[in-house]
Amino acid sequence: MKRALFCVLAMSCFLLGACNQQSLIDKFAPKADSATARSIIDRLRQGDTEAIEAQLDPRYRTPDVTAKLHEIAAAFPAGQPVSVKTVGFNENTLLAHGESSSTTNLTFEYQFNDAWVVATVVLAKKGDALTIEGLHAERLAESLETRNAFTFQARGAAHWLMLLWVIANTALCLCAFVLCLRTRIARRKWLWALFTLVGVSTLRFDWSNGHFAFQPLSVQLFGASAMAQPYGPWILGASIPLGAIWFLAVRRRLAAASVPPALPGADATP
Repeated sequence: MKRALFCVLAMSCFLLGACNQQSLIDKFAPKADSATARSIIDRLRQGDTEAIEAQLDPRYRTPDVTAKLHEIAAAFPAGQPVSVKTVGFNENTLLAHGESSSTTNLTFEYQFNDAWVVATVVLAKKGDALTIEGLHAERLAESLETRNAFTFQARGAAHWLMLLWVIANTALCLCAFVLCLRTRIARRKWLWALFTLVGVSTLRFDWSNGHFAFQPLSVQLFGASAMAQPYGPWILGASIPLGAIWFLAVRRRLAAASVPPALPGADATP
């Protein structure tokens, strides 16, 4: 009964977190910069490239910048979007020599009748001056939420093998941890217990596009991980469960070393 209740509560928390994903982004995204970025995209959709060029960082005012802006604008279908929502943001502030500067990266998802467009605007502030340091748009056939959903449809062998590896690593580390707690070890038992949960070197896997990335200098608990940014793809990570493997290899020796030697004649029968 307790296990069933725990599962229900865990699922409820997961669904609540998924539902509040957008509200959290809207709460913490910088309002003024979001409004500025939206107005830049609106002018781009309307073909007002001159106003955008005037706001560009001087480094990007090249002879072909007008053509590039029209190319970006072509990603947007004609007509008004059905909905617009912020799907990502990042803000960095730097204070040097008494003067502050900041860079804000904002990403929006525009939904139209038959397409979606993901648009990114990078704004730079230095004092009272505001310039555009980046502008990009990509048309998609489906929303980011659908595109990056954790589903098992149309998944290949790499997806299944990576998922099984993540599950196996977690199970092995947990089993080694419990076994370590139940094993009589004379010294540093808690260090051994913590060590059983450590994995080193990580192979990461993008669940959406099936791409791999290897991090040789990496340490993670349970030798496995699964994480995703809001509206981003799920990234699975599997490491070598070094701690669990090492403990299982030396467990008998550790247990034998913790048994005190028998006294002479202690086993003699009266």
